[in-house]
Amino acid sequence: MINTKTVLRSAIVAATLAPALTMASGYKLNEQSAAGMGTAHAGRAAMAEDASVVFYNPAAMTELDRAQLTAGFTYIKGNGEFTGEATNAAGEKITGADDADPYSDGGNYLGEAFIPFVYYVQPINDKFSVGLGIFSPFGTSTNYEDDFVGGGFADETSLKSIEIAPTFAYKINDQLSIGGGIDIVYMDGLLSKFVDSVPYSSAVNGLAGEAYPLGQTQYRGYESHYEVSGDDWGYGWNLGVYYKLSEKTTVGFAYRSEIEITLEGDSTFANNELAVYDDNDTPANPANPATIADDSVTTISVAPQASEVPLTTPASATIAVTHQATDELLLQAGATWTGWSSFQNFDVIATERATPSLADGLDISDIAYDSGNGLDAGNIGHIDERWVDVWAVALGGTYQLNDKLALRAGYAFDQSPVRDEFRTARVPSSDRQWLTFGAGYVVNSDLSFDVAAGYLFMNPMDLEEINKKNDNTATDSKASVTGEYEIDVFGLSAQVNYKF
Repeated sequence: MINTKTVLRSAIVAATLAPALTMASGYKLNEQSAAGMGTAHAGRAAMAEDASVVFYNPAAMTELDRAQLTAGFTYIKGNGEFTGEATNAAGEKITGADDADPYSDGGNYLGEAFIPFVYYVQPINDKFSVGLGIFSPFGTSTNYEDDFVGGGFADETSLKSIEIAPTFAYKINDQLSIGGGIDIVYMDGLLSKFVDSVPYSSAVNGLAGEAYPLGQTQYRGYESHYEVSGDDWGYGWNLGVYYKLSEKTTVGFAYRSEIEITLEGDSTFANNELAVYDDNDTPANPANPATIADDSVTTISVAPQASEVPLTTPASATIAVTHQATDELLLQAGATWTGWSSFQNFDVIATERATPSLADGLDISDIAYDSGNGLDAGNIGHIDERWVDVWAVALGGTYQLNDKLALRAGYAFDQSPVRDEFRTARVPSSDRQWLTFGAGYVVNSDLSFDVAAGYLFMNPMDLEEINKKNDNTATDSKASVTGEYEIDVFGLSAQVNYKF
């Protein structure tokens, strides 16, 4: 008989909250300013154009001589296409090659999102300024179609965050300012995947002239659906340095710390039920129809399990420079290091040992405390990620066409923290490039607007994924998914700036 704990483990172990795509690497968001997007965020840590310095480099707040409010949003529209095939838990090939298949290529799983931001800076005197930012530093939203051929590895991923960032800045002299602040982050995550607990096969018992239970057409596709969700607050810090090399050249440095997050919530199965195929013929013996007749599919109840998902957001450091090449042209450049090596694996952990109350005495925590499940004690699921630290570089420029209108353009190259051999259906990421354009318009001495557009593209990338245990070896499941991804993203951003 197939061990029901093995079925549960196979159902859960591919879970991961690592999201699929934003316009920055991993699940980091850069969409905190329309003026910044216009130049691919190049040089933003070395300039004080508006109140978004609260995010880019709080030290530069000393360059704003009046109280200022900046508020806006970024709209992201992604297009993600997958072409490939998979195998189910029994090793049978499944594809979405034609309309007759019970599976598909998953459709456009990237979708769209609005990302808001607001900042306020208040000079206290000639030396000291304070600020407040409310924005989203991390996030994603992806959702494959329900019949995605790789649905056993990924269905929906949602990661939302909001940061409240009080900041300060102090001008040491006419050239040098320092600043910093506290990062207060709320994060909410949801992950789901489908469960192929009764692997479908077209195999027929030639001697008996009857199909195995594996071959019964009602079991084509997925029998159940797993979901884990949770939320938490986390705290970090940031600091910045702003320095004027000359009247025409400025440099800036900004650093953000790691933040420890533990998303606490529940692991659940759809309707709290899971279909399980019992192979009573052990080993299988097609020559004996009597044993085949003993095979069956049963439905077991699985109680919701209190769970937690530890997550460490990456530290980052940015160095930036701006140079006023002519009266009209400002050149901008920057490089950002992101410490994604803090994300080596992903675990779903049972937070309490549930007391079995079901007829068969089964709940999700049973596998978490089973020493033979290949996971550490308390672990429900494990994913091997092994992300690496990366760099992003950006070049841009702002051209002051006249007293009212400024034009912007930028280019960025962003390394992916995901190595080819560890790419997953939830994180089909590779190095990305993006081109951006924007404009700023001054209405009067108090009011101005900024708009920008950006296009991000990646080279096609391959996927080869299997389920793994805590020691990063394959699980008992023979499920796999292979194929190729093509991804591009379009973004629009707008903001208003008002000086008091």
